Amino acid sequence: MSASLLALFWGLAFLVMLNDIDFFSVQDLFDTEQLHHEHIVVALFFCGIVAAAIAAIWARQRRIEY
Repeated sequence: MSASLLALFWGLAFLVMLNDIDFFSVQDLFDTEQLHHEHIVVALFFCGIVAAAIAAIWARQRRIEY
């Protein structure tokens, strides 16, 4: 399940990245004046890692309890 969550979030990040006309730029990533596609891509990337880790920990806890 954790791999599927990771794939889901990273797939969404990839689709957002493809939707950006000027593609990924480091200047837009560090521009905090307004929201850019780059911010959404990075947020989805890290949310995928966190969601996968939580799912793995939750599954391990369920196995230990039973």
